[in-house]
Amino acid sequence: MKRTSAVVALVLTSGLSLQAMPLGNWRRPFADITAERGELISSPSRLFWDDIGPGGVFTYRLWPSVTPGPRYQWTFEPSLSLSYDSEEYPHDQHTNVKFDALSDFVFGPFSVRTVLDVEQQYQDHADYVWHTDRGAAGRIEEAYVQYSGKYGFARLGRLNRNWGPFVDRSILLSDNPFTYDAFEWRFHVPFLEFRHLFAAFPLTHSNVDIGGSRHRCRYFTAHALNFILGDWGSIGVSETVLFSRDKGFPDLQYINPVGIYSVINTNHEGAGNLMLGFQGWAHPFTKSVILRGQVVLDDFQVDNESKGDQEPMHWACDVGAVWKDPLPLNRIHHFTVDYRYLSKWMYTVSRPNTLKGERYTYLGRGLGYPRVDGDELRAMVTVVGDNYWAASAGISFARQDTNTIWTSWDKPDSSSHSLGYRKEDPLSQRSNISTVVSVPIEAHAYIRDFVAFHLKIDNRWIENGDHTGSTGFAYDPRVAFTVTGHYNFSVNFERKKE
Repeated sequence: MKRTSAVVALVLTSGLSLQAMPLGNWRRPFADITAERGELISSPSRLFWDDIGPGGVFTYRLWPSVTPGPRYQWTFEPSLSLSYDSEEYPHDQHTNVKFDALSDFVFGPFSVRTVLDVEQQYQDHADYVWHTDRGAAGRIEEAYVQYSGKYGFARLGRLNRNWGPFVDRSILLSDNPFTYDAFEWRFHVPFLEFRHLFAAFPLTHSNVDIGGSRHRCRYFTAHALNFILGDWGSIGVSETVLFSRDKGFPDLQYINPVGIYSVINTNHEGAGNLMLGFQGWAHPFTKSVILRGQVVLDDFQVDNESKGDQEPMHWACDVGAVWKDPLPLNRIHHFTVDYRYLSKWMYTVSRPNTLKGERYTYLGRGLGYPRVDGDELRAMVTVVGDNYWAASAGISFARQDTNTIWTSWDKPDSSSHSLGYRKEDPLSQRSNISTVVSVPIEAHAYIRDFVAFHLKIDNRWIENGDHTGSTGFAYDPRVAFTVTGHYNFSVNFERKKE
């Protein structure tokens, strides 16, 4: 097992020979389990997630072939999935049909990936802004060209990504929104990893995030510096800025990869919406235990020098711990505990700044976590069996108030850039909270390279779910099931040595 994990780590960090898959691939639930255990490595610091690939829990039968050294290969993988959900999809049905087609061309250090995503639910999805008057609705979910070398890569195009210690989410820069085109590059040496990203969002659809008919040039930039503490952990700092302009070239001060965006009072950062993040993971005393965490500061200040300083701190945190194989079982297993909190006004901006295009969204979806104004505590146990199945069960307690990423600070007729107060009560003291106690059960299985099954039963007890002040818990279970058929074709181009 240790040797397998070491080989996988070498392949992943080199960027040359891994048959990596997109985050949205059907293998995702298996990769999430592997990543929880720290046995899936997508970057040297383990604090960036662009792809998923082989790990120590599930052997290579789940993945396309991996060979040592550079690859010269074209891979094509179509997949068709049918999903059922007891809660209706956006097209007012309980079922959804999805077709994906992955094309991945690798020629030594060069790679080109394209992923087509066609879904039935897109026809009536509120966030889908493209054509819905055709026989099918879809988009190119991933499309990029990349050059990888010994000390990093340069990439142009779109793909799903999560920046932070968790493969399935991020409160700073996540795979929650639709993918967007960007230029991204990475530099790494044994003790650090640095990344920089710059994206220019489409002008045509900028009105979606402004909340009106006007259009503005919206730009998004991010950079992160992570220090690698050997095999025992990584810690780093990140900054992101979403800014807009009516016209002209975007500000170089925000595109500068090594300049610091932050100011003392980040609610006065200038013509942009700034996020400052800290992320890390560590083995505290044994490698069977992993601690992970991410903290993001949206708006904070240290004085009351101006009228605009009258607002509370906007921040979020996401922390967790994993304990691997603590029981004398014949099965691979682990326990996880996670806690996540997002303050009332996290990601939000005033109405005037919304009209400037500075809301932390892309096509209506948050660039970080999809929800604010709530928290959740979750404990899970996961068991892996015989390399082809896994199951999880646990309990969670979540609270959610009424604010969303679209909640404005002020009344529509107000021009204020301030909330007008400094202190904010903790979440537990708010008056219109919806509370959910959940006992989730998940199961995943696959049959070689042909079929995969995913089942989730969420036993939920909800109080005040409609935020009307109702009391008493009501049982509201949710059942979701997906079956996916797929096959992986590959053609090798490398010439055999004589």
